[in-house]
Amino acid sequence: MRLSTSAVQNTTSAISDGGKKAANGFAKTMKAYQLSLVLNLEYKNGIRVDVSNPDALGPRLDLAGSQAAISQLLDDGYADLTAAGTDFPFTLSSGFAQFANPVAFAKFNRALAARMDVYRSDWAGALTALSKSFFSLTGDLYAGPFHLFTTGGGDLVNPVWNALDTKGEIRVAQPSFVTDAEAGDKRLSKVTKRPDTAVLDGLKSAYDVSVYASKTSPIYIIRNEELILIYAEAKAQTGVPADAVPAINVVRAAAGLPAYVGSIDKASLITQILKQRRYSLFGEGQRWVDLRRYGLLNTLPIDRPGDQVFEQFPVPVSEQ
Repeated sequence: MRLSTSAVQNTTSAISDGGKKAANGFAKTMKAYQLSLVLNLEYKNGIRVDVSNPDALGPRLDLAGSQAAISQLLDDGYADLTAAGTDFPFTLSSGFAQFANPVAFAKFNRALAARMDVYRSDWAGALTALSKSFFSLTGDLYAGPFHLFTTGGGDLVNPVWNALDTKGEIRVAQPSFVTDAEAGDKRLSKVTKRPDTAVLDGLKSAYDVSVYASKTSPIYIIRNEELILIYAEAKAQTGVPADAVPAINVVRAAAGLPAYVGSIDKASLITQILKQRRYSLFGEGQRWVDLRRYGLLNTLPIDRPGDQVFEQFPVPVSEQ
């Protein structure tokens, strides 16, 4: 979060003006991404975007103001990246191998912008951003930058991976993920049946989460499958089912499912898109956000009497 453009401007290193633009574009993009993760948690509580001085933090913005500030930061980063030189003045990890220069990284920036536009219900903006991103209806669904993990000295391993069928710390799937799925959906491979049902404090599940195969499995920041579903959602919201349905079917076909044959009114298409997002993006941090933005948190299962689905996280005590 402390990524700073002032560091680039104040450096005495021999970095060209184009290199400085590239570094600034990178910093603004990654800062916007990190801020968006915090906002997804705190939601209507808003966030502080101006955090350059830890001893005098900027004001806490409301939801709309926070979203607008993140979008502006992405736009500013994109402007820097498109005015930059041909290379970054530093080396990115192999998780950014396809985005390792300012031109390619700008496409990642626009993918994040499209996601934020969807959060803001700016459907036209999302489509414009997608047109400048790495979105492709015919491309690899897993194309996109990712966090890299290794077991090398000083490196981190995947923090959400967990061994299957363990008895101590476990990560299990809500059973409805399996029972609500269409027959033959290949995405059910994201959970694995346990030999015995796990039970704890009134909660139970027979399925381990197996999105990540090992402790070195990458975690994607954003990938083409999400962009395809963003495209479908934006097209459905703007009344273009002739474009939305083929995009839905790209994802369904990849999951081993037949083409969508339901109603093509907006409400029906959004229901279908949310279902595809549920299964395609399982374990990638979107389900709660998706249902919240459509006012559907009350449709999530309540596993025990007295349990509730919270809309947002509280403001940390240290920030109050």
